[in-house]
Amino acid sequence: MPSKPLAFLSSEPHVGPAHRGRSLLGLLCFNSAVGLIFWATRRNEALLPYLVVANGIGFSATLLGITIDRLVRGKLALVPKILIVAPASVFIGFEIAASTVGHVPHLLGHAGLKVWLAYGSSFIVAGAACAFVSVFVQAARMRTSLETQRREAAEARQAETAARLALLQAQIEPHFLFNTLANVQSLIERDPARATTMLDSLNRYLRASLGRTRKATSTLGEELELVEALLKIATIRLGEERLRYAIDVPDTLRTLPLSPLLLQPLVENALLHGIEPSVDGGEVCIRGTRDDGLLILSVSDTGAGLGNGGTKLHGGVGLANIRARMISLYGERGCVSVGTNADAMRGVTATLQIPIT
Repeated sequence: MPSKPLAFLSSEPHVGPAHRGRSLLGLLCFNSAVGLIFWATRRNEALLPYLVVANGIGFSATLLGITIDRLVRGKLALVPKILIVAPASVFIGFEIAASTVGHVPHLLGHAGLKVWLAYGSSFIVAGAACAFVSVFVQAARMRTSLETQRREAAEARQAETAARLALLQAQIEPHFLFNTLANVQSLIERDPARATTMLDSLNRYLRASLGRTRKATSTLGEELELVEALLKIATIRLGEERLRYAIDVPDTLRTLPLSPLLLQPLVENALLHGIEPSVDGGEVCIRGTRDDGLLILSVSDTGAGLGNGGTKLHGGVGLANIRARMISLYGERGCVSVGTNADAMRGVTATLQIPIT
């Protein structure tokens, strides 16, 4: 006759049919394994009562636990829940076995003190198992909750990044467009050829910019196409004697993904706060290299330097915006730095370090 059979497995109340089916099968196997363990200590007795009692207790405890959670919405503390579920499931398990396969006495209304004492260990094991499984289930729920919170936080960061990108683009492009159109208007009468060239470059810029806004990601080549159109317009506006530029980025790097509006603001910064304030103008050079899993992009100018506002980006957006986006997009491995040129009397170099996936 079984003395300590027990199996308890809790399950989530709101799961899909496939998951619930797997849980029930796992519960059946777990219950049967416990019944076999207790039967192994008394092989001279029948196996079936052990299996019935074990499954009766296990399934009863599961149903009682789910029912209590739904009634009190999970607000019942662990100890009261154990004190309710453990004895009730033991009663139900033994009564099911007594009423079906026999070999087990009825506990309610028929058993004497000796029988109750003989089954006392079942209540102890049931309570311990309830406590263990309840803690396990609560830990699983906490892990699920943390994963959900992390996913929601990641989605919120992505939404914030997208909003910042849209704001940055809204700040840069109208300013650039209005200035360019004003320059075209002033050139139409006195230098139609230059006005036409500027309009062609503006058309290239707008086409590339429009294509970029329709995609979630961009490539380094696409960003360089925008930047080159921007620099060509600036060259016409400022004059070739005041602005020279060079783009030194290997073709092998141009297919790498690059988030929009990371490189362009640095070029805008070099023009607005480096070249334009300088009487003699200067040169803007964009370089790209690959080093130990990082894409290194640098924007150097030989303009006015940091002392003339070179730390500020176009439109007052600020380097903090790009730094925040770099951290959001690439974590600790992504960074942006700005410093005075080491090999020139004046000028600034801004550098992006972007992990290559």
